Amino acid sequence: MASKLSFYNTSWNDRIATRTVENIDGDEDIIYLTGINQVHSGVEIEFAGQFTENIRVDMGASLGKWIYSDDATGTYRDSDGSDASYSYALKDLRVGDMPQASLNFGLTANPIDGATVQLSARHYRLFFSDWSPTSRAYSSDDDADRAQSWRTPPYTVFDLNASYYLPVEFGGVKPQLILNIRNLFDAVYIQDAVDNSRYNAVPFRVNDHSANAAEVYLGMPTSFNLGIKVNF
Repeated sequence: MASKLSFYNTSWNDRIATRTVENIDGDEDIIYLTGINQVHSGVEIEFAGQFTENIRVDMGASLGKWIYSDDATGTYRDSDGSDASYSYALKDLRVGDMPQASLNFGLTANPIDGATVQLSARHYRLFFSDWSPTSRAYSSDDDADRAQSWRTPPYTVFDLNASYYLPVEFGGVKPQLILNIRNLFDAVYIQDAVDNSRYNAVPFRVNDHSANAAEVYLGMPTSFNLGIKVNF
């Protein structure tokens, strides 16, 4: 048996983002955001155990807290050379587009000589939909939007992988039968989302950081492939 425990705390400071805006002449100008700071902290654990000659278990789990640690500012210069400043409400908002908690499990068995079967599961949660810091501009504290982006529902997906060396031999080479099944139980889940989508949101729910204001991408349904592998 073997296990590993890790802690991390990483700062991503003074990152830069840009936003394109159209001026009154129809030309595109750019707003530069500065002072975009993130802090990623969390814990990760891994475990592997060979419980019998034919049974192996692998597990892994992680829990993180990835946030913007400060508000940001933006500077816009028009064609006349005049500067305008903007503030962006980012402090304490969760980083989007990546799950911040996960659990992975794998059970591998060798039921007969030459055969291997593995059942694996992937569980994800604390997955905040993707959003851009440029969408959180404000002019005063009263109108600052500090709500978290929409959090997608947690989900679990099972996969099955199996292989078997056929009891035949060609020139000293044994062919191997391979079977892979993705999303074994045909789970319906949201694997990605965009907060406050400008395309797919319900009109009266735009900018409220709800499911109705999000654009979602569903995970793939059950799929499989069956083949023969030969190593020369």
